[in-house]
Amino acid sequence: MAAYRDRDEMVEIFGILGERAAASRAAVALHDAGMVVSFVYHNPDLVLTMDGLTPGDDENPMVMRFDAQEPAPDVTFECSADVGHQFWSGKLDVPQALGRGIVKARGSIAKALKLLPMMPPLYEAYRGLMEERQGQAGTIGA
Repeated sequence: MAAYRDRDEMVEIFGILGERAAASRAAVALHDAGMVVSFVYHNPDLVLTMDGLTPGDDENPMVMRFDAQEPAPDVTFECSADVGHQFWSGKLDVPQALGRGIVKARGSIAKALKLLPMMPPLYEAYRGLMEERQGQAGTIGA
């Protein structure tokens, strides 16, 4: 079973995650590093950009954008949406996935990998969001 029903569901999920994660330790680390990271997902297609360079209107340290790689990302990760789901669930060994070509990366990969230790709160927020959605009719499974 696919991780996401369609692109609209991905936008909804990551929009909520962005709100919940805007002031997280990972968002602060992204901001402190002055980094912009983009995720290019396929099947369904979506570009998710996490911008730690430009503070949001409410001065959150990170802004999530869809289908825009602005400002230019320092690093871009590209994979299927299902692999993206594994990443956000905290179940993907990123260095191994990069080495096996499951995830393709361009840009400052070493700099981005230094942010991985800050990600567990986002993984937890994502898993919690997915558990909430499982209780709703027509939601995804993983």
